[in-house]
Amino acid sequence: MSILTRKKLNFYRFLSVKLTDNDLYPHVRYGEIFTLEEIKDFWQKTIKAILEKKASQKLGLYIHIPFCRQKCSFCFCDSYVPFSYSEVETYLVLLKREINIFKEIFKPVSFTSVYFGGGSPACLKNKDLENLFHFIYQNFMISPHSQIMFEGTSTDLTKDVLLLLVKNGVNRLTIGAQSLDSKVIKLMRRPQTKERFIMVYRLARKLGIPYINIDLIAGLEGQSVSSFISDLETVLELGADMVHVSGFTPLSHTSFCKEGKRFSLEQKRNRNIMIAESKRIKTSFFSEITSDEQGLSEEAANTQEKDAREENSSILGIGYSAQSHAFGQVWYEHPCVLALNSMPNYKKLPIFRGVRSNPDEEMRTFIFNNIQKGFSRTFFYQLFKKDAFLVFKPQILELIKIGKLKSEGDRIVSQIKHTKEFLLLSKLFYSKDRLKAILQKHKDEYREDKDYRKKFELLIADTE
Repeated sequence: MSILTRKKLNFYRFLSVKLTDNDLYPHVRYGEIFTLEEIKDFWQKTIKAILEKKASQKLGLYIHIPFCRQKCSFCFCDSYVPFSYSEVETYLVLLKREINIFKEIFKPVSFTSVYFGGGSPACLKNKDLENLFHFIYQNFMISPHSQIMFEGTSTDLTKDVLLLLVKNGVNRLTIGAQSLDSKVIKLMRRPQTKERFIMVYRLARKLGIPYINIDLIAGLEGQSVSSFISDLETVLELGADMVHVSGFTPLSHTSFCKEGKRFSLEQKRNRNIMIAESKRIKTSFFSEITSDEQGLSEEAANTQEKDAREENSSILGIGYSAQSHAFGQVWYEHPCVLALNSMPNYKKLPIFRGVRSNPDEEMRTFIFNNIQKGFSRTFFYQLFKKDAFLVFKPQILELIKIGKLKSEGDRIVSQIKHTKEFLLLSKLFYSKDRLKAILQKHKDEYREDKDYRKKFELLIADTE
């Protein structure tokens, strides 16, 4: 008897819709509140496992800066425009306080990647950004071979900022272009121009940043397929090491939706065409370097994300909205600023909400992260001392039966091509505890007799 019934698929569509803005298993927002002392204890145990080589030797540090100069209409990131710069300064004090709390615990280990995300970290004043780099390097050991990643917009990335980044070891820069079409830029209220973007890109190259990734969005208001392809060709011809294309997701808390605008069927069709075309065009420039990304070389990839997906590596997240994973112990996050009912109190450490880990949940997370590209059974065994085929036999056999997986010697080979397939089929591997926690939160919203296909099709792009 099939375990993937029509009723279950409809339930998985409902879950996918509800988890659009919290899409990584085990979905920490459906967790419990932990005390600071509990979090410190979790980390001490994980550091011990790393030192004893019982956990991945890769360790990431993520710093979240939730500030932007302008909130774009498409944006669903945890970012906002501060009332004054003093608010930013108070937040930076909070970041340093949290770093001070954890610095002693992390003394025995080195971070192998550092990621500054947002928002736009480049909107900090130069003296504050310099000071933040110095504080991090002073209090944490950073491996000399670490990937130091930084996000910014072409508006914020001035020559002085780029010089500061080079000076402090940034070796992978993400420039959030999103669109270079003047009509689209105006509609999304983004303070940039195509000319400014090209100038900043070339300057970053000239100053010596080795790897540059460009972010583009497909399906934006006013965007045509031809204008999107023109943008993509522009950044490819400039020589970007990676181009990350994501589909616009019309979530309720975007300015686009708050203003009463509707994501039309034409936008949805165009978004899917743009994403499919981007993969086709990028194939002639790039090779596959991760499960879902193409680039000029493996070094161009976001190694923090790659290590977390491929090895269940640990990440210490600092600041609001930052997510953390202490291997074998816990996944947790600080709350998103935008999810709060009032302005956050940056003079107080934010709460820790998360999900306790155990060997079973670590294995399920690995499968979730790797089911779309396939994986080695030997590598799975090295991580967890169990055979993935035996642990998840019913699920794997079901996916083999419907032609979405193949077992070829040591490898579980994936035939899952699209995001929609992945979102549905990966839920076969969810634990009963996680399904129960998520459904408990939405128990008054889920109806067995309702078809969730239309909402699912609208939110999720056909090919990503």
